[in-house]
Amino acid sequence: MNAVQLPVLNPPLKGFLRWAYTLSITSAHEETIPWCYSNFIQLSCTKKFLENGRQCFVDFFRGKPNELNFNNPFLLTCSVNYTILENLALDAWPKFFADQIRNGYYCVVFLDEAKLSPAASYQKAPFPHHLFLYGFDWDESVFYASMFDHTGVYRNLQIPFREFQDAVQSMRQLLKESLTADHHTYFYKYEPHAPYPFDKTAAIDQLRDYINGETRLNRINYNPDDEEAFGIKVYDYLQMYYDAVENNDSRLGDRNDVRHLHVLWEHKKMMSERIGYLVDEGIIPYDEELVEGYKDVTKRAMKLRDQYIRHEIRNDKEVFERLKLRFDQFRDEEPVLMQKLITLLEG
Repeated sequence: MNAVQLPVLNPPLKGFLRWAYTLSITSAHEETIPWCYSNFIQLSCTKKFLENGRQCFVDFFRGKPNELNFNNPFLLTCSVNYTILENLALDAWPKFFADQIRNGYYCVVFLDEAKLSPAASYQKAPFPHHLFLYGFDWDESVFYASMFDHTGVYRNLQIPFREFQDAVQSMRQLLKESLTADHHTYFYKYEPHAPYPFDKTAAIDQLRDYINGETRLNRINYNPDDEEAFGIKVYDYLQMYYDAVENNDSRLGDRNDVRHLHVLWEHKKMMSERIGYLVDEGIIPYDEELVEGYKDVTKRAMKLRDQYIRHEIRNDKEVFERLKLRFDQFRDEEPVLMQKLITLLEG
């Protein structure tokens, strides 16, 4: 086979690539839908981002393990580092990864994205990052890949073998000079799971954790209280973050202003879609207040993200008042809607 493309679907979450990459694989299989809607309820946020120039992260939370590493029940996962691959000649890398794809493995390769022409970082400072490969065309000497392009859009595109090799060689040099850490390369094979019905218990636990601003996931292995905020408490730290942005706080490190709002919108969208799924499957009865309430929250969250994007273009200072208004609204409305969902799930 000189050309292979493994099945992928436009992923439901794109805020962080650990979700986009793994969910683009599993979302192509209908049997994974109940598992997906049993998850992705909780949010977390960095607390101490104004200390020592730390970066603020707002993200979905599924426990502490690395989502790329053995944390999806439908993916058989293998990982290797550059030390293991160091004896693989550079010109052998395309065939090595093409062979893995031919054997049914999706590849998430750690390399220097600044060497890839579609990337925003192309020909700029080194940008260590993971690239998702789901196919290849040997005659055309290209991989089929998914990534954020130079416009910030997540899409499928082609990466020439030569650019791929340049990105690998650059990463080898960065590691040799200790300019970055090795975040490993991953291989995933989709494996059908035993039947996974929608998990009411898991969903209710996550909903309660969200309302209470806490987490019970994987606490046996770590204590998150000092480092992360959860659920409804995320709004307090989002407000703190955008106050710092508005006031040009010098303590604020690397910024991801729009990404925070994008993830917030994805959370509301996922909640709304989950409720629609539960109604369609007869797991809960239709409740207009719940269904329309989360649709409205989702619409306002998307509008807020889009308003901030426009603010970045024309510097509309009024956006910060809208941020505060929406955060206060969501903080008040979501617990009511989530409690209604819990009541319906408990039936």
